[in-house]
Amino acid sequence: MEEKLKEFIDVLREKGHKVTPQSLEIYRIIKNSKHPTAEEIYRKVKKSHPTVSPATVYKTIELLRGMGEIQEISVIDGKIRYETNMNPHINLHCLGCGKVEDLFLDKIKELGEEVALKSRYEIKSQSFDFFGYCSKCQKQNFSKNKNRREER
Repeated sequence: MEEKLKEFIDVLREKGHKVTPQSLEIYRIIKNSKHPTAEEIYRKVKKSHPTVSPATVYKTIELLRGMGEIQEISVIDGKIRYETNMNPHINLHCLGCGKVEDLFLDKIKELGEEVALKSRYEIKSQSFDFFGYCSKCQKQNFSKNKNRREER
């Protein structure tokens, strides 16, 4: 069994929660998705576990956040998405289609280390967000004709 999954099961038990097929499926979906919303997670879990409730999804998300396995990122559409990649990186948000992509640069890790050193903070997570138009939306001329997302 994957070490992180075993750790998740241990945390569930320590906090008095049952280890259910639903909570394990939620964990798998989150870990195998890119920036999902709670609603997206719920819809996917519901396919294999029709009796799952939204409350189960939210409780599992909170447990994963508490474990440091995921963090919240807000995007332009106002929905909270969950970041499963905890390595230093940039989130690129498309103002046209709403896509969120990860960009990895060595300088981001160096910047985090410098911030920790100069501030004397113990950094637990970080978020770097850039907003613009992906190449597909640029071709569709979103950047020249303001998108509704940007006007909100």
